[in-house]
Amino acid sequence: MQDLQVDPVQDPVLARALMGTLRDEWRPAADALRSAREWERRAYILLVLAAAARRRAAWLTNWLTARPDDSDAAAVQHAVESLNGH
Repeated sequence: MQDLQVDPVQDPVLARALMGTLRDEWRPAADALRSAREWERRAYILLVLAAAARRRAAWLTNWLTARPDDSDAAAVQHAVESLNGH
């Protein structure tokens, strides 16, 4: 997860989500997770977003503040904690 580069042609939804994290915007990340129909895809998006949140957490904090009951935001937060070894 060191390299968070995503090809915008191959994966425009995830690329948009990662660009949003750099602008402290949470909605593209929420959209990316909501779009995931298969478990493998959802897990991949979740781990990429967690890695992004480890680098820059403001967007995740904004999401958790705006929607404290959002299970997707909570899942990203738990994935961050897992990556941090907690």
